[in-house]
Formats: sequence, structure tokens, C-alpha cells
Amino acid sequence: MNKLSNKAIVVGKGGYAVNYGHLDISQPMGINYFEYRHGNIPGQPGVEVKNIALCGLAALEDNPTRPGDKMLASNATLINRGVIDIHFKEIYALYKERKTKSDEPDNYNNDTVRCYAMVAGTDSMLINEGVINVYMDQEIDAEVSLYGCAMWANAHSLMINRGEIHFVGNGSWQSYIRGVGSMDSHLQVINEGTITVDLERAYQTRILHTAGQYGSLTNNGLIRVKTSGRIMVLGCLAGTRMTNNGQIEITSIATFLENKVSYHYQFDPLATAMYEHFLPNNLPTCPTVNRGTIKVHLCGTEASGLNAVAFGFYCHQVGTQGETPVHLMINEGNIEVTQEGPVHYNTAEVGVNVQSVGDFPVNVKIGPWKTKARDFAVTHDLFICRSAKFDLSEMELELTGEDSSTPMDAKQLVYQLEASKEAKETCEVKVANRPMN
Repeated sequence: MNKLSNKAIVVGKGGYAVNYGHLDISQPMGINYFEYRHGNIPGQPGVEVKNIALCGLAALEDNPTRPGDKMLASNATLINRGVIDIHFKEIYALYKERKTKSDEPDNYNNDTVRCYAMVAGTDSMLINEGVINVYMDQEIDAEVSLYGCAMWANAHSLMINRGEIHFVGNGSWQSYIRGVGSMDSHLQVINEGTITVDLERAYQTRILHTAGQYGSLTNNGLIRVKTSGRIMVLGCLAGTRMTNNGQIEITSIATFLENKVSYHYQFDPLATAMYEHFLPNNLPTCPTVNRGTIKVHLCGTEASGLNAVAFGFYCHQVGTQGETPVHLMINEGNIEVTQEGPVHYNTAEVGVNVQSVGDFPVNVKIGPWKTKARDFAVTHDLFICRSAKFDLSEMELELTGEDSSTPMDAKQLVYQLEASKEAKETCEVKVANRPMN
């Protein structure tokens, strides 16, 4: 039996630690607790986010410029071969008590509460071969942003899950689920095990993730997600390679949620296995590839609004000036996107800019693509967009099912939303080097 401990394991810069026991972390005190700040907020230079955090297995060091605060320590190796349980209930209660006594008791915009099962700084290696349970057991009406992070390391780090990671509980509408990854560039993130999310409430969920570039996100295992809000299982900025060789299953309890944080975008509900967003730029892109199985099911209700969406792949341009490089998408596996609810929702195997209003087309190239034969002119569920330029000139379309021998008109593979057509936004389809609008 794993030895039970209520205290975190913490090392410093260059540290090495292996957990063989059972870490049950709930009390925000002593070695379990730390405070830190960061300022990488898009569009808000000089603004800092104040974080209070719990940790289970961590690499930390003192912040020399801010006495009492910590920093994530670099060059660490952290391995979990036991069990790490980490809970939000007590640290959120501490935050709430302090906030009530503060000068701005109703301003949550630049505060976060975080639970890190495993965490380190740059140039680190994190490996989970055991079990991580993140309990989103805070009050369900919590207003502050709560980040549940299973494995987090900064730039130039390697993170591998070979065990199990589970997010469970009631959650809250401002919960942010983070499986394996961080905000930084040059990350190598691999799932070879099992990751599950089963939460009644969450604002945003990312499983293998980065907000940087030049890295890779690879799923070779099983990822199963059931929750509300915005779900982006593999999520990155342009320039990160995303590959699914395993199994991704999403059940979206599509719920329109009001964003309470100014530096996050307000969008309708979204569920997608592969998510890429970007500003206009001239940086090289990486292919997005599915060789495994992707299943996405949108459960719509009156709480979803009319514009909930679900996709296998989705790319989204943030910003209206300039043109982006070509984004290559390949599906050699299986993608199934289904829906239910009071209205018909926009769902497809690929979505492009569906939630971006305005004419700033994304360049998308489709490579080999396997899909079930159907009447795409009626279903509108293969490639769907607002403004986009689709290059199908080298697409190798592999059709399965009873109608697989039916000739396909390439123009009917791409569907532009009616509102986008009425606004005369760009939608071009290139086949055999001939553009067809």
C-alpha cells in the first residue's frame, strides 16, 4: 500500500524527485502552498495576475525580486509512480476569506487560484506513471478563475503521461481545466496513458496544451472529456505540431457562459479535439494529423444558445490584419461528430473561423482525408467556415460506407455559413489549381 502523506514533495532548481507514495494535498499551508505572479497577458502589458497555489510534486525557488513569492524552478526532473490527490476546497475557502477583507472584494479579474499536481519551470522533465486526481470540489458559485493543472512545466520541457489523470467534481463556471502543458514555447507533450474529465461545470478545458509555439502535442492513449463550456482537447498556437494516434472522446454539455476575465475572449460553446488559434503572421505552420479515433458529441439545451459548435479540427484567426501561412490538415483515422438538442448546430469534421466575424480568411490545405460517404451538399458537415481559402487540389479523399462509389463534387465539400455569405466574406475552394468561389 502507498504510504499516505498530506505534505507536498518540493525540490529546487536542478532538483530530482520521485513520488512512490500517496500524496493527499488539501491544506494550503507550509510546503503545500505558494504565491507567485506572472504578467504575460495578451494586450495588457504591465498587468500582473496574482496566483495562490497548492502543489503536490513541485520544483520551486524564491523570487529574488519579490520577497515571500515563489518561482517555478528550472532543470528539474519530477516522476510520479504513486498517487497524487489535490483538492480545491480549502484553498478556495482561504482565497474567499482574504478577498472579503481586501480593498477590492468584488474584483476577481487578475486573481487566480491554482492546484498543481506536478509543476516545474523551464528545461524540466515531468513523467506520470501513477495516478493523478484533481478534485474540483470548490463552491459551485466561485467567481474567481480556478486552474486545475495536472502536469505543468515551462519552456523547453518534456512532459509524458503514462499513467492516469482524472479531473472530477462539481466544478464551477469559472473553472479552467489544464491537463498536460503550459503557456510556453518549445514544449514536448505526450499522452500514452488515460486522461479523463467528468465535471458538471467548467468554463474552459484544455488537455494537451500550449499557448506557445515550436513544440508538439501527441496523444497515443485515451482522452475522455465530459463537461460544459469550451473544450479544446489538443490546443495550441500556430507552429505547434498536433498528432492524435489514440482515442479522443468528447461529450459537450454545451452551455453559454459569461466570461468574467478581461484577457480571455468571450465565445459561444465549442467542442473540438484539435484546436489551433493564431494572429496573422508569417511563421511556418505544422501539420495537424489524426491517425486515431475522434468522437465529438454536442448535447445542446436552451442554455447552449443558438451558436454552439462542435468539430474534429478547428482553427481560428484572432485579429483582422494580414494573411496567415497555409494550415495543413490530415485525417487518416476516423472522425465522428454528432449532435442533439432543440436546434440544429454547426458541426463538422473541420471548422475554420466559424466563431470569427469578419472577412479575414484563413488558408487551409487538406491532405489525405478519410470520411464516411454522404451527401455533403445536404449535410454541410465535412468542411465548414466563415471566411477561408480551402486548397483541395492535392486532397486524397477516401470514402467509406455504402455510398463510397458516388462521384463527389469538390465544391460541395466546403460549406460557408449563410451569415458569412450574406456579408460577402471570402470563401474560396481550389481544386486542381482552379479556384472555385
